[in-house]
Amino acid sequence: MASDFVAMFESHYRRVVRALELGGLDHASAEDAAQEAFARTLGHWRRVRGGSNPPGYVFRTAFRLARRRLATRELPLDEVPLPANDAGGIELRLDVEAELAAMPARRRACAVLCLVVGLSTAEAASALGIAEGTVRKQLEHARRALRAALSEASPPLPPAP
Repeated sequence: MASDFVAMFESHYRRVVRALELGGLDHASAEDAAQEAFARTLGHWRRVRGGSNPPGYVFRTAFRLARRRLATRELPLDEVPLPANDAGGIELRLDVEAELAAMPARRRACAVLCLVVGLSTAEAASALGIAEGTVRKQLEHARRALRAALSEASPPLPPAP
C-alpha cells in the first residue's frame, strides 16, 4: 500500500510544486502547499488510491491549500533553470510562463489547473472555491491572451470544453 503512494509522490511532487509556482506562489510556499497536500492525501490513501485520479486529488488539495494566498497576493514566477538542449522549446516555455505571470491571479490559477495540470473545469472550480462558469470564462480570457502573445510560435492550445 505505501509503495504505490511513494511511487505517486516521486512521479508527481515536482509537477505539483511547479503548478503551484505557475499559479502564482513563490517556491517555498509552493513546496509547503505540495507537502501538506501529499500528507493529507496519505491520511486518506485507502480511499484515494481506489479513486479514478489520485494525482488529481493531490493537485486539487494543493490548490485548495494555496487558495487563500492565490486570492490575496500577486507573486512573480520564480525563474527555474531550463536545460540548454532545445532553444526553441525553452524560448516558447519562457514566453508561456511570462504570459501566465502577467495574468491576474485567478485567471492564472484557472489556466494552470486546466491547461497545464489537466483538471476539468469542474475540478478546477472545486479546487479554487469558485463557480465552474467563472473558470470557463477565465480560461476563455487566458486562451485569448496566450494565442495573441504566442500567435506564431505556439503550438495550438487545446479547444475549449
